[in-house]
Amino acid sequence: MRFPPARLLAWSAKLLLVLVLCSTGARAQSLTTTDVQTLIAQAVSAAVQLNRNVTVAVTDREGNVLGVFVMTGAPAATQIRSVGALGRGLEGVSVPAFAAAISKAGTGALFSTSGNAFTTRTASFIIQEHFPPGVDFRAGGPLYGVQFSSLPCSDIKKPGLPLGLSGDAGGMPVYKNGLAVGGIGVEGDGLYTVDRDPADFDQPFEEVIAASAVRGYEAPALIRGDNILIDGIRLPYSNVTSPPAPQTIPFGSLPGAVLSGFPIRGGQSSAFTAATVGGINGEVTARFFPFIGSSFPSAATALTASDVNLIISHAAQTANITRAAIRQPLGSNARVSITVVDTEGNVLGIFRTPDAPVFGFDVSAQKARSAVLFSRSDAAARLAGAGMSLYVNRAAAENVPLNGSIAYSDRAIGFLHRPLYPDGINNTQAAPLSTSLGDWSPFNVGLQLDLITQSLLAPPAVCSLRPFVGRPPCTCSSIQIIRNGLQIFAGSIPLYKGGTLVGAIGISGDGIDQDDFIAAGGSQGYAPPAGIRADQLIIRGVRLPFVKFPRSPTLP
Repeated sequence: MRFPPARLLAWSAKLLLVLVLCSTGARAQSLTTTDVQTLIAQAVSAAVQLNRNVTVAVTDREGNVLGVFVMTGAPAATQIRSVGALGRGLEGVSVPAFAAAISKAGTGALFSTSGNAFTTRTASFIIQEHFPPGVDFRAGGPLYGVQFSSLPCSDIKKPGLPLGLSGDAGGMPVYKNGLAVGGIGVEGDGLYTVDRDPADFDQPFEEVIAASAVRGYEAPALIRGDNILIDGIRLPYSNVTSPPAPQTIPFGSLPGAVLSGFPIRGGQSSAFTAATVGGINGEVTARFFPFIGSSFPSAATALTASDVNLIISHAAQTANITRAAIRQPLGSNARVSITVVDTEGNVLGIFRTPDAPVFGFDVSAQKARSAVLFSRSDAAARLAGAGMSLYVNRAAAENVPLNGSIAYSDRAIGFLHRPLYPDGINNTQAAPLSTSLGDWSPFNVGLQLDLITQSLLAPPAVCSLRPFVGRPPCTCSSIQIIRNGLQIFAGSIPLYKGGTLVGAIGISGDGIDQDDFIAAGGSQGYAPPAGIRADQLIIRGVRLPFVKFPRSPTLP
C-alpha cells in the first residue's frame, strides 16, 4: 500500500501541525538550541562522509520535536516492511521519512533514564515473536506490542510519536552530563523495519550516522542496553563501536534545510510536576491529579478518590521496594508509571515514581484499559461493534468467554494474542487474537493493530488537533474504553469491589514481571475473586496465566 504523492504531501503537512501543537507545554530538559544544532551537524557531517542523504530528527526526553533537518536529495518517504505478507497490516505502507526519523528519536528518548539507555535496536530485540529473536521455542519478546503505544492519537501521552515506538536501527538516546535529555533519529534507506537476525552484527548506515551524531552526548557505559540482562540474555545497544568522526560542517553550511514546522529549539517545559503519594516522591500531571473517583457504575460499586489514592499509594510503595529489572546499578528499585481507570476507561489517576521511563506513562494507561475492556460483560459486543468479529468468533470457538465471567489481566490478554500458542512454542497455531504466523510481523500482529490502523494511518484526521477541554477526546480506537489503544504485554489487574468490576490498575516501566508484582501490590483489597481469574481457564490444554512475579522480587 502506497499513498499517492498528493495524499502523502497532505499527510506530511497536517502531521507537522499536529506534532507542533501537541508539543506545547511539554518537558524542560537541558538540551539547548546549540546542542540540537551540534547533534544535527554531526549527523549530517557523517552522512556526507558516507555519501548518504538522510533526514535527522532530535527530540527532548518527553518526545517534543526540537528540530528536523532534511539533507538535499534525501528520500521523502520510507516503506514499512518486515517479514509479513505485503499489504497485510502496515506491511508495504509508505510513510514520510521525517515521521520515521521522529519516531526513532522519540523511542531513544522515551525508553531511556538515568538507570538505562535503550536504542531502537534494543526495542527491536524485545518486540518479536521469540526472545531473543530467531531462537525457537522461546516466548515472545517481553515488550511484545509496545510499538503501538505513544501514538499521535493518544489521549494520554502528548506529544505522541508519528508511528509509535520504533524498532528500526538509527534511533539513539542523547545524554548530557550523564543525564537523559532526548533522542536522535536518522532515516534514509527507504525502509522502516526491525532486525530479524541480531546475530549478523549488521551496521546499517542510519545507525552509523546516529552513533556519530551523539559523540559528546553518549549514554554512560554502565547503563547502556548491552549492560542489562533479561532472563540472562544481554540486550543489544548499538552495533557501531567506532563511529566516524569527520570534521563537523558548520550548521549554516549543511547541505539541506530545517523542515518547515520543526524549527530548531531547546528542550521544552515539562508536562510533569513533583508530588508525593503514599509517602513516595514522584511526578504527576495536572490533567490526572488530584486523583478522582468514578461515577460508574454506581456510587456504591465505584472507585472513590480515596480508593484511587490507596491503590496508587500501595503500588508506589511496592515499587519502592521492588528489585529493578532494567536499571543499573544493580540493587536499584523499580521506577514505573501507575495508572488507575474506571470501567469506562476514564483515568482516575496517574503517578510516576522518580526517573520512570516516559514511555510507560502511555503504556500503563493502555494496560489498565485493556484489562477493563476484556473483563466487562459486554467485551464481545464492544469488539464486534468495532468490526472485530473475526477475533470474537475465534475466541468463542476456543471457549474464551468475553462476557464478564472472567477477570483478564494484560498477561492473560497477551497470551491470547501471540502468533504461537502456547507462547513461543513452534509449530503451533496462532492464539485467537493474533494474526497467524504465516502473515505475522511486528507490523501485523492482529487485534491490537487492527483496532487502531485507521487512526494510525491518518493521524491528523480530526482528533489529534483537539484540545483536552471542550471537545470530544482524541481516540485511537472506536472503542472508547481503550481510546489510546490496546496493550498486550503484562502489567495490569482488573479491580473489584464486592465482586463487581470497578476498574483496573496498569503498571509500566521496569520489567514485566516487576510490573505484575507492583500491580498486585496496588490491587490489595481490590483483587478479583480467585474463582474468576483468567488462570482458571484452560485453552488447548494450557492454563492461561494471570500474573507472574520475579524471583526474589524485593530489595533487602
